Amino acid sequence: MGLGERVKNHVVEPAVLRLCQWRGDPVARLMLPATKADPYPLYTQVRQRGLVRSPLGVFAAADHATVASILRDRRFSSSPVHQRGYRPPSYPPGDPRAGLPAADLLTLDPPDHTRLRRLVAGAFTPRVIAGLEPWIREVTARLLTAADGAAGFDLIDALAFPLPIAVICHLLGVPAEDQAQFRAWGHDVAATLDLQTAAAARAQTRAAELALTGYLQDLVRERRANPDDSILSALIAAEDEGDRLSSGEVVSTALLLLVAGFETTVNLIGNGTVALLGDPDSWDRLGQDPALVPAAIEEMLRYDSPVQLTVRTATEDVEVGGSVIAAGRPVIVSIGGANHDPGVFEQPDQFRIDRPDPGRHLSFSLGMHHCLGASLARLEGRIAIEELTRRYPALELAAPPVRRPLLVLRGFDSVPVHATQLPSQTAA
Repeated sequence: MGLGERVKNHVVEPAVLRLCQWRGDPVARLMLPATKADPYPLYTQVRQRGLVRSPLGVFAAADHATVASILRDRRFSSSPVHQRGYRPPSYPPGDPRAGLPAADLLTLDPPDHTRLRRLVAGAFTPRVIAGLEPWIREVTARLLTAADGAAGFDLIDALAFPLPIAVICHLLGVPAEDQAQFRAWGHDVAATLDLQTAAAARAQTRAAELALTGYLQDLVRERRANPDDSILSALIAAEDEGDRLSSGEVVSTALLLLVAGFETTVNLIGNGTVALLGDPDSWDRLGQDPALVPAAIEEMLRYDSPVQLTVRTATEDVEVGGSVIAAGRPVIVSIGGANHDPGVFEQPDQFRIDRPDPGRHLSFSLGMHHCLGASLARLEGRIAIEELTRRYPALELAAPPVRRPLLVLRGFDSVPVHATQLPSQTAA
């Protein structure tokens, strides 16, 4: 369920929304195209006001302390079932989504969340992730070898998209011939996390959900009959004191891995590279000293967060910053705003790869919903930046990058680049 459904079930009367925007309501103004293009000035306004209550019945927070507190506080749930007037989705007979559990790892409460996360976590141990590095580096090298740096290429099409989709398909055991279709479905399904107003967009995401869910159900049946070394097979085999994942839970988790582990890494690589291209000295430093890259990845996550917003709902009356959030009221917590809090990060609107303690960012959330795939995203981002800065001592934007018109998942549709200097030898 996307942000819009979790906040207002996708139903906000346009006239009411425009009135709230005209009156300066920050929550309503989140949906303006100008805010999607650059949300940080609005986050500053919210941060300066503290906890904001919108006429739309939603609260919002953008300062680091409040956002971190809400993310850690178990009185706030990521499940929409606690919202007033919540109605669960209903599906017609034969709809493959009807076979999925009502919630996934992102939206479950304990004890169900505890059980599911315990079963899934075994597939994401440090040893498993570290073992992927040689393969991910090989894929990255192959993709960049195919890109023509002198003639120019689109960073998103050449690397930022195909690398994470290759990784997630590898993890799930998706055959190579299906990966292009899998990428298209995943791209459309990821839009469900955002506020959608156009009927055509909703129809497109529904079609992708149907197709992808059906595909994964078939793949799970195949892996049950013929296990392989994929994480999908590991999830099917996962067992803890006799407890195992149902087929619906495996499919639901695979869907989550696709959306959370694919689109967010696309945005990390795209946003981070664009930030670096605006700072040629830092690009040169990373090329000369790859040991600086891990800290630079943390600054990329902080500076232009791949995920900007999430929602929590109060399960009881909770006092926050002197205001009471009543049970059933949702709160938009601005991860991007918290990551630009000047009380935590000095000169937060500057991109600095040597920033002290950039790891205080909240880009992977906090508490029980801290991202399971954080180490994998960091690994993919690190390898991508290491290979880019090594292969292209001087890479420049060939044209202005084009943003995706989304609020929650912040990234680019296109980043045209070209190399103005190439090394005399480039390893394949």
